[in-house]
Amino acid sequence: MNMRKIIKQPFIIFGSIFFVSTMVLTGMLIHQVKEMAGGPNESLKPSTPVVENEKREYHLSKTATGYQKEIFDELLEAQKDYQNSQTEQTTQAYATAIVKNFIADFYTWTNKVNHSDVGGVQFIDKEMRSAFKKQAIDGYYETLDYYLENEDASSLMSVNKVQITNVNLNDVIDVEGDEDEMEQLDCISLQANWSYEPMGLAEETSLQTTATFILTKVDGDLFINAILSE
Repeated sequence: MNMRKIIKQPFIIFGSIFFVSTMVLTGMLIHQVKEMAGGPNESLKPSTPVVENEKREYHLSKTATGYQKEIFDELLEAQKDYQNSQTEQTTQAYATAIVKNFIADFYTWTNKVNHSDVGGVQFIDKEMRSAFKKQAIDGYYETLDYYLENEDASSLMSVNKVQITNVNLNDVIDVEGDEDEMEQLDCISLQANWSYEPMGLAEETSLQTTATFILTKVDGDLFINAILSE
């Protein structure tokens, strides 16, 4: 699969997702990755083993679900292997673990305290996080406070399984460069499906359960830069 998505806007676009009546959960996060990468293609190309790269610290919420705890251990192990040697195998395992942990955290509401408690932010590049969180609060998390006040938290969404269905370690994404000229940047694309704990709600069939995730390399590490909903 070659995504070849044209990314023109220098900001995140995260589709508003309303949980009030239809619970149609479709989202899109797009960011111009040129600035984050710090320049043209060279910083995004696959590299040889990392040299003295500072290990990135991930954090598991105290209110993490059982499934989140399970896949968090996978993330730490995959990160360790990736830091030791960046091969196709370790890169794919690490990218897979990042996406799985993001989905399990972001799309789960049962362990959130309010609408600003946005999950998965640590898997977004630091240059994007503020805008990502703002758009998530205005979109996917907009009605969370209402449901926490009027419904039992255990009846809300909780991801219980994530499956990666396709991985392309050598995908390409098109970005608008100087003077409106298109430039190509290397990226990794992953298609994922996920499911939720049974909720017993009629709207449950409308929950988002699939998306394509775009990752790029920044300072030797991998970050999510786009979420494309079908």
